[in-house]
Amino acid sequence: MNLKLVLGLILISATAQAAPAGLIRWTAGDDANADFAHVLQVLNQKMNANFQASDFSVQDDRDLAFEHYTRYVEVVNGMPVNGKSIRIWKDLNSDHTVQVEALLSVPARSLLEKAVLRMDDDASIDLAIRTAKANRDDPYIRGIDFHDAWTDATANADLIRIFTITGKRGKATIVISHRTRKVISNTYRQFPQDDPQGDLSIQARVYPIYEEADGKILDRVPVTLKHILPQIPQASGDLYAPLKTQTYPYNKFSPTYGETAAGRALGFWSMTYLKDQAAKLRAGLPLVDNTYASGLLLQGRYATINIHPDAFTKFPGVNFTPKASFAFFPNWDDYSEMMVPSQAYFGKPLMSADEAMNRVARRLPNHDPAQYMSDGYDEIQVYYAINTLMESLQANGFSDPELSTRPFNAFLYNPDIAYRDNAFYTDDTINFTTYSPDQPNMARDNSTIWHELGHGIMDRLMGDAITLADTGGLSEGMADFVAQMIIQDVTKGVPFQGSDELRIKNHTGFNLTNEVHDDGEAYGGTMNDFMDAVIAKNPQTGLHQVIDLILEAMRLTRDHPGLTANDWFNHILFADQLGRPGLREPGELSPILISVLNGRNFHLDGSPVAEFKLVNAATNTEVAGNSVGTRNKPNQLKLAKDGSASFSVTAQLKSSADYPFVYPVTVRVQYNGGPLEGAAHWVGEEKGSQDYVLNSESQVAHFNLAVTGTCDQINREDGSCVDFAYVQIFNHGVSDHPVAKKRFYVQIRN
Repeated sequence: MNLKLVLGLILISATAQAAPAGLIRWTAGDDANADFAHVLQVLNQKMNANFQASDFSVQDDRDLAFEHYTRYVEVVNGMPVNGKSIRIWKDLNSDHTVQVEALLSVPARSLLEKAVLRMDDDASIDLAIRTAKANRDDPYIRGIDFHDAWTDATANADLIRIFTITGKRGKATIVISHRTRKVISNTYRQFPQDDPQGDLSIQARVYPIYEEADGKILDRVPVTLKHILPQIPQASGDLYAPLKTQTYPYNKFSPTYGETAAGRALGFWSMTYLKDQAAKLRAGLPLVDNTYASGLLLQGRYATINIHPDAFTKFPGVNFTPKASFAFFPNWDDYSEMMVPSQAYFGKPLMSADEAMNRVARRLPNHDPAQYMSDGYDEIQVYYAINTLMESLQANGFSDPELSTRPFNAFLYNPDIAYRDNAFYTDDTINFTTYSPDQPNMARDNSTIWHELGHGIMDRLMGDAITLADTGGLSEGMADFVAQMIIQDVTKGVPFQGSDELRIKNHTGFNLTNEVHDDGEAYGGTMNDFMDAVIAKNPQTGLHQVIDLILEAMRLTRDHPGLTANDWFNHILFADQLGRPGLREPGELSPILISVLNGRNFHLDGSPVAEFKLVNAATNTEVAGNSVGTRNKPNQLKLAKDGSASFSVTAQLKSSADYPFVYPVTVRVQYNGGPLEGAAHWVGEEKGSQDYVLNSESQVAHFNLAVTGTCDQINREDGSCVDFAYVQIFNHGVSDHPVAKKRFYVQIRN
């Protein structure tokens, strides 16, 4: 059977199995006419329906690098239908179809006439906030957004209000029924834990990848910091004081009423309106020269560098007087339950070219934030990293209007304990925290910065309305891969100190983990294997081919209603079939990707895969998905400081035809050394990890996980600690990279 036919069969089979029920999809080979009226006609024929143009509202309409993209949301009786839309990609040059994907629901006549009864805004917001605060691990409010939609288009459709509440550590999606006035679903995900004429350039020294690796501080190298703005707005005093004539309580947030003068007169507010008003205040500021004479600030075309507004009061004693920046910072006060419009600060200004080149980059034993701010080095490293990512991707096909030029805003030294030892991305910002003595400074780790910015690139290309159907591993793994693409570009593939320690260098298989970052290892590791194989085949163009292909796959999954691993890899195969004249032949890279997937316990045709089961024997419950013992549902333990708790746990393996475990297999239980691991005190952890050997598939590993009531480190504001035991599977003869890994979480309170 020829390869083209094999690929076609795989695409048809996998799409049919993986796509959300009812998803209709076609490409140019099926129908080249992408006119919306024609698309509606085709859908009406396929669905035996009678949709009209008036049944849809345009929610996204933009040029991408190679296509024009439009998303039409289905609307019934003035309200959108949740998750239902038509998405059309047209060739920019010909207006012909590239891809059409539609997920619709034929509306019942009774729904067309159904009265739209809404729950009171205040009551729904109060209920959503109470629900979010019930999350003991993240009972904070840092942003609220909501919209109304029908659950479906049947006669029994319920009008729902969908809240997105941003906390300190993640985002909750809370759905409330207008009819019953009750919460009908509540899910939570933690944050991902990477020149016009006249622009200025300065010389500096930075760490190429890491500040430290293998226990050593590495050397810096000279670089050029580009795209610095020659003039910047001058903010004096409280720039956003005019916004403080009104208060912004959590329970008066309303994207609907807050957008109207009448609603604001009643005390309602919206973040969109506030950001618009903040932009107008910034636009009215005078411009001043950004020079060494006045103190040059790292504010650029692609990056703005700011200090968290609470950093200088929390960490006093810096050796310069901080100036207020023009960056708008929504400050969420949990005590008063108010959002206060605030502004961040600029970092330490550069007073000379010599200072830019030779700023001290000390690695302090205690990571003292005040001294780091006084040194002013972290700002240089972060500015360099953001610029490097944008320039690298632009040179490899990231040319989407606005999306490829909009700056990222960096905020350094967030003092909140809930964020400690972390960096995270949200809403066009990359945020850095403070660090424990044994942790690296992530503002000096380009691999981390590029990972977090990778989430930003995905957000921009894949759209705000996208829904990931798995744990979020795709997001984590592909953010790792964006970072790896930049590393490959910067280093030209030459190994560097610490390169073997990158998370993306792994053997982790699909379907063999139970936590988002470990799931991400399978995605990222697969893509890294793919990139290595393409570069080996095409040394001169391979990296450019891969980056172009992955960016295109991101565009072609924009706003997908339920993106699974199958959907993702099939869209990569589809993007490969499109080719790119002068760079990629149609279908050139698909055989490599299919081969790599087979080696990672992933089958596009849905055939059986290998299994690793971790079971809490006391309850006979597998620790998987969103069960107790996983990241979002740790075992809750209330213990005296001298108390303890014990869990009986089993581990069992099952091979598949294409993915056999290699016996004797080692089952390793690790208590320290994993990412953010070590807060709880596990019984026997001082002896190191524990190994159990399975000589065949018929054997089961039995072990106890016992933990004391005394935390080695408090890592939650309520005085508790959250930690996990890492259970990892190593094939015979391989002791450095596990093929499977699962985590068993506990949270301890006294």
